[in-house]
Amino acid sequence: MPPDYVYTLTTPEGVQQRIPIELVDDAIAIPDRFSPPAWAALTYHQCSHCPLDKETHRYCPIALNLAYLLPESALGDSFQTVTVEVDTPQRQYRQTTTLQRALSSLFGLICALSDCPHTRFLRPMARFHLPLSSASETLVRSASLFLLQQHMADRLDSQDPLAELNARYTALNELNRCFTRRLRGKRTSDAPINALVLLNVTAREMHWNLEEELASLAPLFGNDSDA
Repeated sequence: MPPDYVYTLTTPEGVQQRIPIELVDDAIAIPDRFSPPAWAALTYHQCSHCPLDKETHRYCPIALNLAYLLPESALGDSFQTVTVEVDTPQRQYRQTTTLQRALSSLFGLICALSDCPHTRFLRPMARFHLPLSSASETLVRSASLFLLQQHMADRLDSQDPLAELNARYTALNELNRCFTRRLRGKRTSDAPINALVLLNVTAREMHWNLEEELASLAPLFGNDSDA
């Protein structure tokens, strides 16, 4: 069977890096023979708000997946131009961008597919992955899928769902900030670190401007009586 997702990065010189992602029971499949590096250990620069215990989780779920999927060789400079092709079960995407932005999109998918308590709410976004999405696209997908998730759990009447989403992004912001320390101890290329910085910027914007940004989208929905 083909992989569930494939990221292919190609430099202008034709150097290509293919990163396939296969899922088993909605989790990234990692072969038993894979030996995780030391920086994937849960206690290596563990996030300040991580609720996991080293007795039950030897490795950080996100770090383990990143260690398996990212190449060991240096990926190049952050602003190196690459053509990124993303194959999903539904369609193929192709765009020329910077390496850090391509990796930021890949990291977002890996985080959503990882069994981290702070990223589990992103799992529906992985199912409907939109590579290299804009800030507005991320806002619409995140808010709508989260509200749908709350509706399916019959929780919309019991709490303020947007306040809960805001709290989730606050935790995600802290995760991204802490995770840059973990990668600094490993990678020679600055692109993976700056990719996380981009994710951190997105998380901060979602946290600070959620209500304001949603209000700015209100005119798109208009009054259905005018349709």
